[in-house]
Amino acid sequence: MSDARAAFDAAWREAQAALQRNDAAAALAPLQRCLQWQPQQPGLWLQTAVSAFQAGRVPLALQLLRDAARRWPDDIVIRFHEAYLQELGGDAVAAAEGYRAVLQRDAAHADALRNLAGLYARGGDAVAALPLLQRLIALRPAETDLRVSAAELALQSGDAATAQSLAQSALDQSPQHAAALRTLARAARQRRDLDTALPALQRAVDATPDRAGLLADLGQAQVEAGEFDTGIATLQRAAALPDPQQRTIAWLGALTLPALMDSEDAVDAARERFAVRLEQIHAELRLDTPAQIEAAYAAICRVLPFPLHYQPRDNRAPGRRFGELVQRIMRAAGGALAEPPLPRRAAPRLRVAFVSAELREHTITRYFGRWLEELDPARFERWAFHCGNVSDATTASLAARVDTFRHLPLPPLQVAAQIRAAAPDVVVLLDVGMDPAMHALAALPLAPRQYLAYGHPVTSGLDGFSGFLSGDALEVPAADAHYHEPLIRLPGLGALPRRPSLSPPLRETVRSAHAMPQLLCLQSLSKLVPSFDTTLARLARETGACIGFFTGAAGVQPLERRFLARLGAAFAAQGLVPERHLQLRPRTAYADYLAQIAAADLVLDTPWFCGGATSLDTCHVGVPVVTWPGEFLRSRQTAGMLRLLESPQGIATTEDEYIAAAVHLLDDSDANAALRRRLREHAPRLFDAGAGLAALAGVLETGRITA
Repeated sequence: MSDARAAFDAAWREAQAALQRNDAAAALAPLQRCLQWQPQQPGLWLQTAVSAFQAGRVPLALQLLRDAARRWPDDIVIRFHEAYLQELGGDAVAAAEGYRAVLQRDAAHADALRNLAGLYARGGDAVAALPLLQRLIALRPAETDLRVSAAELALQSGDAATAQSLAQSALDQSPQHAAALRTLARAARQRRDLDTALPALQRAVDATPDRAGLLADLGQAQVEAGEFDTGIATLQRAAALPDPQQRTIAWLGALTLPALMDSEDAVDAARERFAVRLEQIHAELRLDTPAQIEAAYAAICRVLPFPLHYQPRDNRAPGRRFGELVQRIMRAAGGALAEPPLPRRAAPRLRVAFVSAELREHTITRYFGRWLEELDPARFERWAFHCGNVSDATTASLAARVDTFRHLPLPPLQVAAQIRAAAPDVVVLLDVGMDPAMHALAALPLAPRQYLAYGHPVTSGLDGFSGFLSGDALEVPAADAHYHEPLIRLPGLGALPRRPSLSPPLRETVRSAHAMPQLLCLQSLSKLVPSFDTTLARLARETGACIGFFTGAAGVQPLERRFLARLGAAFAAQGLVPERHLQLRPRTAYADYLAQIAAADLVLDTPWFCGGATSLDTCHVGVPVVTWPGEFLRSRQTAGMLRLLESPQGIATTEDEYIAAAVHLLDDSDANAALRRRLREHAPRLFDAGAGLAALAGVLETGRITA
């Protein structure tokens, strides 16, 4: 044996003995000597690098792996470990680049797929992480936890359907997997698939009955299914269990409202309960310690009485009282963020920040996306802050057309800090009232001037806004009293809707005299108040019509069945067979949806809370619509559209007028056909900027509408 070989063997034995003692530092020096004698062994470089890392010598470990990678550029084992050590050392960017390089050489490298997916997920990029885990599942189909992790990523990506499928596949392998049950339930709830969510949550609760969060999820799902009393009882049981989120659960139980109103008496009872519980919360709320403030802040970011404004009542007082609760908490939690920001120095362009949780394919971008895109870039520096989890092609299109885009799926205080750091001159919040976190964010002063658009067409009940941006075609003369904010009436609809890209052929054929009239009601079932049931039943009795409604994406669910039972009772009271006159249609692709509207004899709008985007669709395809506007904006959009189109024939002010207008448009085929042509001809007016964009620009620059 040569001297060099003997020296190598001695150093090797010394290193292995140290490693057996878990003493990487002692192993490092003999391993380095081994490298000097036999540098041609890639495994030796790898072991030396790992020992250096374990000994705390991170720079040395990475240098050893870089040197090895230069010697063996195609060795993916070395490249993988270099990336892994970079990840452990905190260099996520370099680690991700390394994992991608490994996957370019070996697309089925399981550890690189897993680690890169983990990097993306921890960095908040669930969209990039999900396909990597899906590839890993194909390689290792028996790993149930992989399916659960992928389902969670799909939820974070906004793909609830994929999340539900992945979670179900995990349960197919392991029927009692607790995390899979919870994820399945969350995904199914997002898709309004309560027939799946409710039993999954019940199974999860049965397995771990002392978990308050699970019990609260079950209670909320029961309320969403129309089982209001059962859901409230479940939420109260959850609030009695010890849990870090006990305040949140208690407030959910106190302030939740029915998803579907069973009767006018039930409406009044729910409102009374809500008012009493809200006053109790006000009276008991203490914000004297950091712990009290943190608990209240966590709760108010989860609680919002969204169904309040579906109730057929004047909701200004309870809405304002809830706004006062939000304001109290956010002022306490906000610290310096609760103080008004100072104006920035004058600049050539006004910096305007548009803020929304729905800068994606959504009614919000359909109504207001063109504001961001079409304001004069020579006058306005347009910023967009997207606070929701879901992004899509619409998000990317908006991001490309504004000056600065930020995706901030973060809690309200963190979002507020980033908006304030951008120092906007003006902030426009597009959808306050639709999401609890957005409502909490709106309670903070984000800019010297702050406006509210009517993405949710009701007053916010919050202080500090410079104005509520509405449309003069939508408001009654006395509407200023409807808002806690100063009302600003922009021309026309106020918004600048995006015209549908699809146009089904205008229906020219006339229904035969003996055919059953086909009517559609396009609204969410929660908008159909109990008092309207008799109106629909009377209309069906007088015309013999079949009235169709659309289900959600998950098809017929408990809420739809409950709605049909309630409405069917009104039809039976009129001597009608409900099954003959009522129809639930499955939700379909947008093109088919427009085609179904175009084929209808008439569209029926809802009183108290009317259509918005659905009425734009109806006018666009040229179908007569009957509407019943009331005092408040939330009931007046459709009527405003019809007046702008010089087609007021379907506007009613009483139940009798509503039925008479519908009967006339069904009986007089010539009038129906003429109105279709007029609507189709004039519909472009709804999507024409006209004076609206100029008026908005004036408000943003001066605080008022300028001539």
